[in-house]
Amino acid sequence: MAPSDGRQDAAPAKALKKLKLYEVTHSLFYAPQYVAKNLGFFREEGLDVEIVSGEGGDKVTTALLSGQADLILVGAEMAVYVNAQNPSDPIVVFARLTQRDGSFLVAREPMPNFRWEDLRGKAYLAQRKGGMPDTIAQHILRKHGLEPGRDLEYLQNVDYANLAPAFMAGTGDVVQLFEPFASQVERAGKGYVVAGLGEEAGTVLYTSYLTRRSRLETDRDAFVAFTRAIARAQTYVLEHDDATVYKALKDDFSGLDREVALKILERLRSQDVWSHDPLPPKEDYARTLELIREAGRLEHPLPYEAVVDPTVAEAALAR
Repeated sequence: MAPSDGRQDAAPAKALKKLKLYEVTHSLFYAPQYVAKNLGFFREEGLDVEIVSGEGGDKVTTALLSGQADLILVGAEMAVYVNAQNPSDPIVVFARLTQRDGSFLVAREPMPNFRWEDLRGKAYLAQRKGGMPDTIAQHILRKHGLEPGRDLEYLQNVDYANLAPAFMAGTGDVVQLFEPFASQVERAGKGYVVAGLGEEAGTVLYTSYLTRRSRLETDRDAFVAFTRAIARAQTYVLEHDDATVYKALKDDFSGLDREVALKILERLRSQDVWSHDPLPPKEDYARTLELIREAGRLEHPLPYEAVVDPTVAEAALAR
């Protein structure tokens, strides 16, 4: 029976589909992801997305393979490395978040009118061996006639989380850092941002969303909905100024000074790091493979279809 005041009983709210997402690190580099969360785009798509900071590509990939994560945000090269082992349930790249490297070169001393050739004889504190930031750095150095380990010291004995502290403690002449670490070193008066690697390297299949093929088959609608939310957030970031974007994601970076955050967003935007949509282009996958091959890490050049499923992003953009 209806209530005596004539109102109808409210229909029960539809339960949200829960997804656990492990991100390779927590960074403003992934601004559209936090916009999607904080502006309610995920919830509007019927999703409850829990974001966990995995602290490294190997760790988040292990979380996916072990079933701890439903999906991961990591460099697309991780799918290439895993699928080259011919697993029974391969990893699939189904959407892209960033299209360029988002790291910056920080020098101990000012380097006005910086040229990559200026690094000859220097000690370069590098990113994790085998990851795309390392692969891209080596590509840029070789493009400018510098062979890592011969023309400059190429240090890879410090893990990701300790790169900035190690540099500030005196290791290396230059260090390759993501934000907010680059700006924090600069703000502490311990270094100077002299170059961005993204602009120099061009577009690639960079930080992307990956899941197991079996999950994509059983929960396809959820992954399409997730990708649709990301697409909306990518558009939002591209169409709004840095102050507006910061307002949308500041709760995820409460320990970061507003002015520093705005500087980071400005720096990232100037490098055109964010994908304009979630589609993972075949030509950028080919370029990614070429960079991995150039770095001597490509044993099996897997075809696009063995690593990427673009139909999820295509379906997300179709509505």
